[in-house]
Amino acid sequence: MKHPTMHFSFFSKFFSNFYLTCVGALALVTGITTETQAAVIEFDADTYAFSNSNTCTSQLPETGGKCFIEDWFNVEAFSAQNIGTSTAFYSEGGHFHSSNSYEAQHFSDFDRLLGIYLTLPNGGSFSLKSLDYQLRDNTRAISGYSTDDTKILISTTFDPTQPVLGQFVEYSLGSDLFPMFETLTLSGFEDITQVYIASSGDVNFDNITTNTIPEPGSLVGLLTLGIVGFCFTRKESQR
Repeated sequence: MKHPTMHFSFFSKFFSNFYLTCVGALALVTGITTETQAAVIEFDADTYAFSNSNTCTSQLPETGGKCFIEDWFNVEAFSAQNIGTSTAFYSEGGHFHSSNSYEAQHFSDFDRLLGIYLTLPNGGSFSLKSLDYQLRDNTRAISGYSTDDTKILISTTFDPTQPVLGQFVEYSLGSDLFPMFETLTLSGFEDITQVYIASSGDVNFDNITTNTIPEPGSLVGLLTLGIVGFCFTRKESQR
């Protein structure tokens, strides 16, 4: 009895289709997507207290301050001194005050600016969406600002050798002390790789919310695999 012969194209089509199915399943399982992913910096006291210096590296020039990793982000304290002069520098003494699981950013001196510096360890892009704030003290202000209207200061660049005034986007808080945290919704900070967050006085910060943007490499890699499988399938179907 003559057995039917199974053509090689049957196997090639089967495996190429199976390949495409696996690629699609991999995308679903690993969560590779073009959608952004939300991250929230909560200044968790334990995360900060037990931060590992081997996984968190200061990104600021010369001597940066204390840093920790939370929700994928490199969260670094900065303390810029002698602002507006040629001798300005980042102090290695920059640190957080997060024992209550929020950052109690504060005034230090008229020519100093203390704050938060955010980056992704891989240098990737992100968008700053919102943050929670609370005006804690209305009696102190850095040079160029008034205690009558404390300002939240946000910028993607900062040159300590230049005056603070004019380098940041400013958000007025007035002088009334807040019993509770309030939320500031932000715009204009999309597709950035770093951001400085500070204030002209004494402000508590919490729940800094961002959206991270997937690296193009992972998306291109998945797309390449899919295209290869598709082309192989089409080539076999034309035989």
